[in-house]
Amino acid sequence: MKESTVRNSASHRIAATLSRDIENRRIGSPTSGGAIRFPTERDLATRFGVARNTIRRAMDALEESGKISREVGRGTYINAVPVSGSDTIETDALYSEPLLLPKRDVSPRALIEARMMIEPAAAAAAAINATDADIELLMRAQLASTNTDIMEEFEKQDAEIHRLLFAMTHNDIVQHIDLMIRSLRDDADWLAAKRRAYSATLKARYVTQHAAIIDAVINRSPTAAREAMTRHLEEVRQALLES
Repeated sequence: MKESTVRNSASHRIAATLSRDIENRRIGSPTSGGAIRFPTERDLATRFGVARNTIRRAMDALEESGKISREVGRGTYINAVPVSGSDTIETDALYSEPLLLPKRDVSPRALIEARMMIEPAAAAAAAINATDADIELLMRAQLASTNTDIMEEFEKQDAEIHRLLFAMTHNDIVQHIDLMIRSLRDDADWLAAKRRAYSATLKARYVTQHAAIIDAVINRSPTAAREAMTRHLEEVRQALLES
């Protein structure tokens, strides 16, 4: 098979995966204006382990199908998501409606306490429902987080690990909750707290804790996944609130 044929086949598979992610609302980051920002080529290349030109062809296909729109100087955004058997539902209704709390009303303490209530249960569900493909993506994000010494890149991969665990529940409501949590994690106070707390030693502990969560998912142990996530978030709480 020619190399170009292989690349095109890969881009088609990636486009199909991303299309399903869009339809199931498993991808994208809500903005303050209600739009849903699509991941960058670089982030998607890391996720799928392919070259950026392969991602670019996949995104071309998504744009041609009307799933995404590229805006010069602003980025790529998800368009309205059609639902079979019904009229088109706008993305702001799908994604922004769960974001009920103004960011100014949510402190880092409130956010981490909410995460400690929600994410251990999501990790347990991920251990039950994850597919082999899900686990492969999780391991890629873990490897990328392990291999970087740049704080911003580590934080990006850290967020991706948690996003993937929510996605692996394969539950639309849980993934709506994840969208809300991710939008709040972009709050300036939260980001400032993370920057103050970050160190190479803390990063190493987070990597070890993520590995324990991933091992529990691979071993299909919801109890171990729940316990590992609880330990990890307790470390996050101490680092952010007690540093």
